[in-house]
Order: sequence, then C-alpha cells, then structure tokens
Amino acid sequence: MPRLPKNFRIDSVTIEHLGSRGYLPAGPDTAVPVNFEAHFLLGEPNAAVRIEVFVTADTGPVVVELNIRSTTRTPITTSVVRQVLVDQLLREAMTAAAVPASVREEWLATVPPNQTATTTEPTAHTQADLDAHTAAQLYSEAVASGSKSPALVVGDAMGKSRAQVARYIRRARELGLLPPLGSSEGA
Repeated sequence: MPRLPKNFRIDSVTIEHLGSRGYLPAGPDTAVPVNFEAHFLLGEPNAAVRIEVFVTADTGPVVVELNIRSTTRTPITTSVVRQVLVDQLLREAMTAAAVPASVREEWLATVPPNQTATTTEPTAHTQADLDAHTAAQLYSEAVASGSKSPALVVGDAMGKSRAQVARYIRRARELGLLPPLGSSEGA
C-alpha cells in the first residue's frame, strides 16, 4: 500500500447505502452496494468529506459527487482541496462498504423472478448529466459574480466549446438546475 502524505489523515469513515439497487461482488467472499455514500472525518486537513460512489461491473467504483465541509478556522482553500486525496477516500470507502457475500445472496433472493437486479448506474448520473450539474454550478456562480457572459465562463472553466456548453446548459435547465429562459435569472 502506498504511503499517504503527512498532511492527509482519515480519522473515521461511515457508509450509508443509497437506494435498493443491490450489490456487486467485490471479491470471493465480499460484496459492495451499487450506490452508497461515504462520510469521512479527516484529521489532516481538518475537514468533513462526503462522497457518493457508484459501482458498476464495467467501470468499477467511481466517485460521482464530492462534498467538503470545513470550519472558519480552516476554511476551504485551493491548498486544502489539493490535500483531499480522492483516490485514497475511494479506496477506504470500498473497504468500509464491503459486506459478506451472503448479504448479496439474500438480496438476490428478494428480487422477483420477472425482474432483474439493477446493477448499473441510473440515467440521472450519466456523464452528460454530471457535466450539466457542473455547468449549472459554474453558470450560477458566474451570474452571482456579475458576469455578463456566464456561458463563456463555463466554457473556459470546463475547456469545452460554446456548442457543448450550450447543450450542458440546456440539459441543466431540463433538470431544473437553472431557471428557464426568460425568467429574471435566466440568460
């Protein structure tokens, strides 16, 4: 196992199973939930971190959401964000989320025979939707800071073309993440 940097320490982790999507095998005797949240208390940097994890047979575990909470004594800065090692958090989360394989077998026994177990990521978390969420956040921040061209700010921040950003913003409006065009906040 690689040695962790001196400025990163996980003090505790708790797991919250999300939904009823079931489990995937994680080893010969273990399984993990397909969708779960891991809540971390970090000793270094002094922060609380929450990640949402999806596990698929194709991609394995992926972090689809990251939330960092800190205090006024140790506010979130670029330096603090760099200290939050997402790969180590994911590895620790997978270890903490592992359950005996019998839990998966029990869950499979409860799935009606005419239904198959759902073990894939829901469509609400497609990469395009995740990008739409990111674009909506950047767009809202740009509007709040007074930008006259929030879509250009999004394009610059995401490194995407104007056409791609327009698609993300349109999808964000469809998802209700941004107000519809013509409202006082829309642009």
